[in-house]
Amino acid sequence: MTTDIVAIYDAHARGLTRRLDSVPTEVLLAALADLIPPPPVRVLDVGAGSGRDAAWFAARGDTVTAAEPAAAFHPIIAARAPDVAIVDARLPDLDGIAGVFDLVLVNAVVQHLDADQRGVAARRLAALTAPRGRLILSLRQGPGAEGKPLFALDPEDEIARLGAAGFALVRRIDTPASRAEEIAEGIGWVWLVMDRNR
Repeated sequence: MTTDIVAIYDAHARGLTRRLDSVPTEVLLAALADLIPPPPVRVLDVGAGSGRDAAWFAARGDTVTAAEPAAAFHPIIAARAPDVAIVDARLPDLDGIAGVFDLVLVNAVVQHLDADQRGVAARRLAALTAPRGRLILSLRQGPGAEGKPLFALDPEDEIARLGAAGFALVRRIDTPASRAEEIAEGIGWVWLVMDRNR
């Protein structure tokens, strides 16, 4: 993930928080609710943003680490989820994140990585996922966003990339965007639920 995209998120953190928080986590993850391990589990929220999802997992009783490179989000996360560990870390390397996690959530992040970076990220995510742990990852589909560097994502390519890193596909779920303005723009999401198989 480039410094430029992190700077964009830093500059717009408050507005993005309002936008992100307009869709509750239970609504966002409704299509894959049956695939979320029951608490308590160790959760890594990669690109945690406003901390909406990290707070939701923490409220379930999970032990949550939020990896978020945009410093402006850190006090927002801390205010809403004081028990969440916040680490300044970004894909593809996630430097500063240690240990392994039972559930790794990567929501609305990988579109900011080029193909080489996605390969590095897949291997790093595998290293951070416990044996038989679960990865939940979303892939943005549709047109780009003005002012934000985005890369087109082919779900089959990403399934293969993650498979080579040690994940097995559990389910692919194609969903529309959660917000009306994104639906109008033709944006959708493909969710990949994958288990660490080696």
